[in-house]
Amino acid sequence: MEYLNFGKKGGERFVILPGLSLKSVMGSADAIVSAYSVIAEDYDVYLFDHIKEEPLGYSVENMAEDTLAAFKELGIEKANIMGVSMGGMIAQAIALIDPGAVKCLVLCSTSSKGSGSAVLDIWRELAEKKEAKELSRSFGEYVYTPSFYEQYKEIIDNMGEGASGLDFENFIISIDAIKSFDVSERLGDIKCPVFVIGAGEDRVLGAGSSYDLMDGLGCEGYIYEGKGHGVYDEEPDYLKRVKEDALR
Repeated sequence: MEYLNFGKKGGERFVILPGLSLKSVMGSADAIVSAYSVIAEDYDVYLFDHIKEEPLGYSVENMAEDTLAAFKELGIEKANIMGVSMGGMIAQAIALIDPGAVKCLVLCSTSSKGSGSAVLDIWRELAEKKEAKELSRSFGEYVYTPSFYEQYKEIIDNMGEGASGLDFENFIISIDAIKSFDVSERLGDIKCPVFVIGAGEDRVLGAGSSYDLMDGLGCEGYIYEGKGHGVYDEEPDYLKRVKEDALR
């Protein structure tokens, strides 16, 4: 498992758990460091990639266990955890497996259960066919608002360029893990502070998922009306909201 570490050394730990992607996020390391500069001013930031080879049957809970093992290896005893999409599911699993490792959760465009998303089935089928271009295009169309996708269409459509057979295999296993994830009946066991950020036009997991999280956790949140699943990439004030509303 690869990771990035940047920001204020000696500051509180802030962990980012990214969402589903065909290729490793490490290829965008410079962009990530730049994007999270507002958080890095005050926090010691870690971003964890997914393991390099996911075994068959690998679950979201397994992902959480591997992330906790990385915490231990790096001496991270307690952290503020921001989970995006699938990363938000991993974050919930971490809070249930080891509550002492979590100071607070920021759950972004995510859900307490992954079943019922037809979009995931579309992406799985394209991954089985190793259609990197079509998969990237579909990802852009479903994750982002039309205006954002059109603006960055060339970049988004080529995100999967150079994907390996292992990348496709990991992607399919991750989709299966998302679809089988369900902690909706256990949300009451999460006792740390939580802040939910969702999108009113989320076409991947549905806007209702964010409202269900707020209801189940009894926590506060914010919904970007008129925005899609990938609002975290689109809205300039997104990380400022994380810092000022979720980490206050």
